Amino acid sequence: MKKKILFSSIVTLGVILSACGGNQETEKSSSSTSQKTGVEQKIAISTPAPISTLDTTQTTDKNTFTMVQHLFEGLTRFDEKTNPVPGIAEKIDVSEDGKTYNFKLRDDAKWSNGDKITAQDFEFSWKRLLNPKTQGPNAYLLDNVVNGLAIRNAEKGIDEVGFKAVSDTEFKVELENPQPSFLSVLAIGWLAPQQEKFVKEAGDKYGTTSESILYNGPFVLTKWDGTSDTWTLEKNEAYYDEKSVKLKEVDVQTLKEENTGINLFESEELDLVRISGQNVAQYKDLPGYVTFSDVSNSFLDFNQKEGSPLANVNVRKAISLAIDKKALTENVLADGSKPLNGLVPANLYENPDTKEDYRKYAEEFATYNLKEANKSWDKAKKEVGKTVEIKLLAADTDQGKKVSEYIQSELEKNLKGLKISVNLQPANNLNQSRREKDYELSLSGWIAGSSELDSYFNLYAKDSSYNYGNFNNEEYTKLVTDAKTINANHPDKQFADYKKAEDILLNQESAQVPIYQSASNYLVNPKISHVEYPLYGGYFFLRNAEVTEK
Repeated sequence: MKKKILFSSIVTLGVILSACGGNQETEKSSSSTSQKTGVEQKIAISTPAPISTLDTTQTTDKNTFTMVQHLFEGLTRFDEKTNPVPGIAEKIDVSEDGKTYNFKLRDDAKWSNGDKITAQDFEFSWKRLLNPKTQGPNAYLLDNVVNGLAIRNAEKGIDEVGFKAVSDTEFKVELENPQPSFLSVLAIGWLAPQQEKFVKEAGDKYGTTSESILYNGPFVLTKWDGTSDTWTLEKNEAYYDEKSVKLKEVDVQTLKEENTGINLFESEELDLVRISGQNVAQYKDLPGYVTFSDVSNSFLDFNQKEGSPLANVNVRKAISLAIDKKALTENVLADGSKPLNGLVPANLYENPDTKEDYRKYAEEFATYNLKEANKSWDKAKKEVGKTVEIKLLAADTDQGKKVSEYIQSELEKNLKGLKISVNLQPANNLNQSRREKDYELSLSGWIAGSSELDSYFNLYAKDSSYNYGNFNNEEYTKLVTDAKTINANHPDKQFADYKKAEDILLNQESAQVPIYQSASNYLVNPKISHVEYPLYGGYFFLRNAEVTEK
């Protein structure tokens, strides 16, 4: 079955590659039309958080990834339906067993300085991501590459890895097990190329400003000094498919206050803004309103530091059962978000044999139940004391404030003796606090980078870079490892492994509290067409966007 899926994916890639060639004529015509009518291809947009880094091996947050997807391109990229299509690789051959990939790079693929992109650029960046000496938080994505996991855990040397530049234009990857989602994983910026010479010359400054990096995507970045809240995307004239890129300039500004963005949109100073809550109800009938469900989860994460109240499983269980998620999504968020009672959101991955979505298969965990919550709370108070004070870390955005205050109210109301104090921080500071384990309870989120189920389960694996809360359960880690290795080619067994792991994480250990699956809502200038909203990798994509009228 797996061979058939892989073969179909390659056929699809071939068809799409041909289609892309055909569409270019239409796009050229459209672009020419806009130029003839004198429409300026310049827009202004907002984002809720600033860029954290341009070093693709170190990027973690979705706001940054949204920009990264515009600036860099990997061996594949996503089309308008979030299907992987050829990117820097113009040809992709996969072995019959689905474990060997051979990529042929485009002859016209160049860096923004005019240098040719080579297979060595991919080998260098992937090794930089994986090597324990320079390792990035998303190195686990290469665990299925031959020796990838052993190298990540410093058990083998980096030169033993199962990928290499065969020549300047040929890149070969060998996997431990077939991985149907592999081409989607390659389409995210974390596996984009990096030029070794430039990286080494830049040293510690690499990726810290718009000038300290090379670009190979449809846009380049300007006017970003590493801390600024504003920057500009400019069309990359060296991009191999630059004729398909219509926009010449995109001015971006960070806006934490949603109403500020709406006011700027109404005064025609912004062309794209994100909205939520009551603003959705107020503006949903506008011609430029866009909405869709995210493949993401928002959740509470516990720092189980030894000796702290949250190291007590009954405290965690009480909290996990004491939040009315339906009331939150319907009355507070009111933006299309849905209650989530699982680690993995809906619509991420379906069993290729049965076509059943994983979330539907695994059912629900840790559902709202005040009676059971107070049973656990009574046990907890006997073990940690009658009063417990916990700090809740959350982002200082409108949504972060609303959700954290609701959770504070629910927990203090439903669990007598529990005191929650909310600590709001800018997004980059919040992520840093989590990485440094400088928190007790945090409101966070995870959005799919691809259709990989493991991208969610990896958050709590023993040696994961994202396991900030010190969760450690050997059975959980074994189930997750088996699911992505020995059972990767057996969907029924893989789903069963993941479901057991979810039960350990959410029911037995209460290491996370799923809260809701978010929705994205935007106001977009109706004069702009072909804005894409991918399922993975970023909030929106402007590669094919165009201003169609004055």
